Amino acid sequence: MMKNDGFHNLSYTFGDNELLNQRMSDLINEFCHVFRHHADGNWKSFYKPKYVKLMAEELTARPSLIRKLLALKDPVVSNITYAAIEFNKQNSSVE
Repeated sequence: MMKNDGFHNLSYTFGDNELLNQRMSDLINEFCHVFRHHADGNWKSFYKPKYVKLMAEELTARPSLIRKLLALKDPVVSNITYAAIEFNKQNSSVE
């Protein structure tokens, strides 16, 4: 089970697209760092919505990422992924 401790920038691979891999790695490393090391009470109100929106955009463009993200078995990644799925569902029903 891989868990991002928020201190080490991990490289994630989601396929052959190096730009996607780098972008997703940067995003995951950033939100894991913020969640695990900046417990200032702003996670739910400020940070999480920001990262959920960014992840939702990635999932809209590449739904196949969902399975790959959940396979990482990292609780923070799973939490953001499920919240992004829900965000996309709510926003698609509004349009």
